[in-house]
Parts: sequence; C-alpha cells; structure tokens
Amino acid sequence: MRWLCLGWLLISPLLYAAKLPENFEQLDADVQAVILEYLFFSEQADQVWGDDFATSDRYRLVKYLDNYHTRVTIDFAGGRIRVEQRGGEQPVAALQHAIVATLLTPADPNQVDLYTAADMGLTGKPFLAGRVKDFDGQDILYRWRANRFAEQLLSRSLQQSGGRYWVDIAMVNNYLNAGARQYWPLVQAAADKYQVSPALILAIMETESSFNPLAVSPVRAYGLMQVMRKTAGRDVFQRVYGRDDTPSRNFLFDPANNIDVGTAYLSVLRDVYLKDIRGWRKRQYCMIAAYNGGAGNLFRTFSRDRKRAIARINAMSAQQVYNTIVSSHRSGETRRYLKKVTAKQQKYSAWK
Repeated sequence: MRWLCLGWLLISPLLYAAKLPENFEQLDADVQAVILEYLFFSEQADQVWGDDFATSDRYRLVKYLDNYHTRVTIDFAGGRIRVEQRGGEQPVAALQHAIVATLLTPADPNQVDLYTAADMGLTGKPFLAGRVKDFDGQDILYRWRANRFAEQLLSRSLQQSGGRYWVDIAMVNNYLNAGARQYWPLVQAAADKYQVSPALILAIMETESSFNPLAVSPVRAYGLMQVMRKTAGRDVFQRVYGRDDTPSRNFLFDPANNIDVGTAYLSVLRDVYLKDIRGWRKRQYCMIAAYNGGAGNLFRTFSRDRKRAIARINAMSAQQVYNTIVSSHRSGETRRYLKKVTAKQQKYSAWK
C-alpha cells in the first residue's frame, strides 16, 4: 500500500474516507487541495499502472492522459522524456497524441493540470523549446512539426513489451543551458531588482529543480526555486511585498512569480538575517547555506550563540567559512548544497 507524506500528515489513498483528519476543514486550502487531488488521482492511475504508479517531484514531471492509460515522464535532471501507453484501445494513436501534446505544452504552468488525465494546453511557446529538437535539428514550435516528429519517432523508436508501448526522447546535449536561457530575462529582472547575482539565481534554480517549472517537493516547496509557502514565501510577502498573507501553490508555479519570490528571499537573507556578516563572499556562502537549511542552522554551525557565531564568521576568511559549512553543518544536504550551488555559479558567471 502506498502512503503520501504531506508534512505531518500520512494518508492512504485506498482508505480515503476513513483517513481524512478530523480537522480537515480547518487545514490550509492548498493542503486540502493537494490531499483531495492526490487521493482521487492516485486511485484512478493506480487502477492502470499498479505498482508502477509514479508522480511528479522536484526533477521529474509526470502527466497522465487518455483516461490514465498514457503517461508522460519528463526527467529534467537526466535530460530524457518517456511517453508510454498501457491498456488502451489504440496505443499507437494515443502515443502520437501524447508526444505532440508534450512537445507543445506551453510555458504557462496554469495550463497543465498534474492531478487529472485532462489534456495539456497547446497555446503559447512550448516550455520544451530549445530542450528538444526534431530530426532536422529544429525547435518544435508548431503542431505540424510536432506531428511529423511524432510519426518519425513511432516509426523508428517504438518499443513494446506485453501490453505496454513506449518511446524515449532525448533532450539536446546542453538541455540545462537551454532551460536556463528560457528564464534568463526573468532572472535578469529579479537580479537587478534585488541586487543579487544572476549566476547565483541560475545556480539555485538548476540545483533545486533542473529548471522544472512544476517542481514539487515532499515538504511542499514549489517551482523553479523551490519556494516554501509558509517560510520563505510568507517572509517575502510580509517584508518585501507588504502583504499579510502567504503565496498560493499556483502563484509559485508561475515562473515569473517564483523567480521574483526566490530572489527576494535571498535578499532578505542577505539584508536581514545575515546583515552583520562582513565580506560579500562570506555572506554569499552563508546565504546559500541558509536558503537550503535556514539561518538558525547556519549560525549553529559556528556557535550556539548567534552573536558569537557572527563574530567567528567575521574573524574567518571566506575560504574558512566555506570549509566550515561543508564540513560541520548539521545537515548533510546543506553541506552538499553549498558545494553544488557554488560549482554551478561558476558555470553561469560569464553569462550576459
């Protein structure tokens, strides 16, 4: 039996009615939506896919079509797409439709419903533009080209095992750079607005989501920069936007909103929580670690007392601060995170 973790809440999809919490009506509206969507959605898809049922996460977008008989999996970290069909009446025709729908899925995430088998929108520039090219090496921007590519794929690469049919599509070699380029104008705007390095923003986006605009984590962080609604999101709304509320899931799925909120949170870390740290490079290392593991855990890496932690950081060189975080931070994830983001930041530092 499969269990879904939603923060503190564990619910079995197969025991839907019995397992809803007594205070369900008092839960946050977004939490209610996720619970109800997932329970219905997983039960429907489970009837077709059984133990092979899969859902979206930070680096992978999973979309079901054709009454859940067709599944599209876009692996943003690995640069691969699989379109597969199980148990449908016209598997090849369903695959062709799903391939076209995938290639033409628009950059607007509001047109993509992850929790039903409804079709994807086909209006606007596709978000895979630049990341997938046809056999002529051309971007797939129009239906006629998507249809032709789908037909070619099915004639050359269709695989079958039992009642299952699938095709694999490789993204271009530099698919991560293509994803970064897609959001470059939004990154530049946010970088200028909050005086944050655009290379740092791109490095965090790649590390957090591999440029998957519909990224979802088990702890309910959303979008390209994996913003958590009730921590970073609320902090930005109150301190930067002057709003006494919390961003919704759909708000954070919008790339422009997500990049702005994520970058604004970096500026809040820099100008509020870490303002007493002297030296821009030391402060940036601390910003990166705090973005992942929180400012409190960052300070506790150096001392249990915040003032002593700041004094110790200020007495160190930038390299000593970096070395201390990657060797002594209580979270292994944060130790690895600082290494990853710093390395990726070097890659984007020459971008203009």
